[in-house]
Amino acid sequence: MIFPWWCVYGVCIDLEQKCMNPNKKKKPYKTIFFDWNKTLSNSLFWEQLSHAEHERHAWNGNISSYLFKENKHLVSDWMKGLIDAEGIVEKISAQYEYPVDILLEDLAESCRSMNLVSDEILPLVQMLRESGTKCVIATDNMDTFMRYTVPALELEKYFDDILVSFDKGLFKFDVKDGVTPFFDGYLTENNLSYRDVALIDDCFDKSGTYERRGFDILQVFSPDDFVEKLKQLI
Repeated sequence: MIFPWWCVYGVCIDLEQKCMNPNKKKKPYKTIFFDWNKTLSNSLFWEQLSHAEHERHAWNGNISSYLFKENKHLVSDWMKGLIDAEGIVEKISAQYEYPVDILLEDLAESCRSMNLVSDEILPLVQMLRESGTKCVIATDNMDTFMRYTVPALELEKYFDDILVSFDKGLFKFDVKDGVTPFFDGYLTENNLSYRDVALIDDCFDKSGTYERRGFDILQVFSPDDFVEKLKQLI
């Protein structure tokens, strides 16, 4: 199933001038934030329904069209915590008369089955942590992430913390008055400045707020590029 995530107030374009220079001395970040979708993972919601042999394959197109074409605002509301997974599947069920319990379990199954983009990721993250750098997932995501994906993949074993837009009520690139509300509370609580941290993400802040504050974004363009940038940080 195609899951068309996008960058809210961010831009996913190739900005060569912002890419990490392999000949430049690495910056000793105290904390690195990791985006989830299209950075750590390319897995999709209800992904198993996209397989032709799946008994509910016929549902795939309807779910995709309803959420990601006809009602895109629901995806944004879901990521901001204005509606939860149960509310979403109830709306899909009302539209197509699919059983709510099956829709929810199929969603949960896809979330539990998500994979990282490379087997190299966790060993590299572990090396960063052993060097003294904290590694934190920072994701524009739904309640399903903490409910299903995090426990299934045991992500709390491999990362120091997890920040999710569903809990915060805003996105990473929601900026206001020259600050970054998604991150500012965490930075204050952990005695960090903008220059102490970096965000690894497939998107980039087009407002220029992050750059002006000295908050580096290391944009990635593919799994191989992501792995290479991680290696440069170690």
